[in-house]
Amino acid sequence: MMLKTARFQVPQHYAHAGFVLRACDEAQAVREYVALLREREQLHQLFRADDPWPSAHFSLAQHEADLAWQVSELRAHRSFAYTVWEEQEQALIGGLYLYPSLLPGVQVEVFFWLCADSPVAASTFSEVIRRWLRRRWNWTSVRFPGRDTPWAEWPGVTYPW
Repeated sequence: MMLKTARFQVPQHYAHAGFVLRACDEAQAVREYVALLREREQLHQLFRADDPWPSAHFSLAQHEADLAWQVSELRAHRSFAYTVWEEQEQALIGGLYLYPSLLPGVQVEVFFWLCADSPVAASTFSEVIRRWLRRRWNWTSVRFPGRDTPWAEWPGVTYPW
């Protein structure tokens, strides 16, 4: 699923007090990979309950391939991945993934992770993202699977991989 209008300019950057979003970029592969490994256990709940990603054997090459796919998806306006940085943009503190949904009544499925030492609380982050999606993307039917909808009630990521 692509965005309904080709004229929509996908945000490449969003600054908020406490954090900054940057559209995914291959140049950040190593920094993001290090953060993913450090937060590996909490990421096992990111896309579904007991998700094995990233595995104990997750390699930098696998991450670079994932990142290349995310960049191509963003350019094609099909899905949107962002890195989350602290407000000075020196430390990577998380990731945000937006998947336009195939579910009736749901415009976008939102997944995110924040490092354990993130200066931003998950509840604050999700509320800011919800407002940003409403104002900037015009998405009003937003779901955070595993957060605002329990995994047991969620059919799984509906993005058509």
